[in-house]
Amino acid sequence: METEKSSYDKLPLELLTGFFYEVHKNIEKGILSNAMYHEIRLIEQSALKRGISLEYPHDKVHK
Repeated sequence: METEKSSYDKLPLELLTGFFYEVHKNIEKGILSNAMYHEIRLIEQSALKRGISLEYPHDKVHK
């Protein structure tokens, strides 16, 4: 069974990962609403299909 494709599946890997981190950072800053976590999930699903990890290094950056 093939899963539904999102527009994120069409993005180059560098753009996908960059977009993920920018959206996440802007949610934390309060620039974007928590509703954008839905977009984060779509990006994560696209990354998973490609076999890559998008582990957010938040705790490592701020320590």
